[in-house]
Amino acid sequence: MAAKRIALSVQIQNILHERILNNTYQKDELLPSESALCEEFGVSRTTIRDAISALAEKGFVRREQGKGIRVIDNTDSVVSRSLQNMMLLGDYTVLEFFETREMIERQMAYFAAKRASQEQIRKLEESIALMEKHADDTKKYVIYDLEFHKEIAIASQNKLLITVYDAMLPMLKQIVHEVVESTGTVEAECGFHKKILECIRNGDSQGAQTKTTEHDKGSAKMYEDAIQKATNLDMIIDMFQKD
Repeated sequence: MAAKRIALSVQIQNILHERILNNTYQKDELLPSESALCEEFGVSRTTIRDAISALAEKGFVRREQGKGIRVIDNTDSVVSRSLQNMMLLGDYTVLEFFETREMIERQMAYFAAKRASQEQIRKLEESIALMEKHADDTKKYVIYDLEFHKEIAIASQNKLLITVYDAMLPMLKQIVHEVVESTGTVEAECGFHKKILECIRNGDSQGAQTKTTEHDKGSAKMYEDAIQKATNLDMIIDMFQKD
């Protein structure tokens, strides 16, 4: 009986999931009550709860006390988590990661130069100012460095690029943090970042691409050099040795 209940709950989960994707149940709507779903599918309340719990874990619905089960628009974060897991668990080298980063960030900068609002440019300026201010505090520097590039992703106004970049951030943060903390190496004057910002501010999409490529190649070289000097980068070294 337990095996049958699990099989039924998966079937119902898939049906409810399909209804969410095709907008039968739209964002912010409440699902039918558990009793209504029990009656529709001819199953027990436990089976319905199993199906709903699985959907909640995947980020498609949430339980609201006293209200019911609400549909939420969490598709981007679900996709981002899936990509994160693929990157973290896959047999990929650091070289492959940096090549992909360069490709993604080039396109982010290209579209940001075409689409960035004045408010988004202001945020990029703030990130650079904070990087310069905290050049002696590597932990904070890394935070604002990554924030700068995330703001470029947002300024690109391309939701898929933003989602992919969000997926890359945990691995990128880990690599940058380990290298910077171990070597104390930062771009104190933010030369690369300022050149990228200047191109975005001027609407120079090709220039933004070029300066981003220069930045990313410089970063990759810095990481390779850091590995030769640092003594506590076991995680990074292991990743490079897969090449």
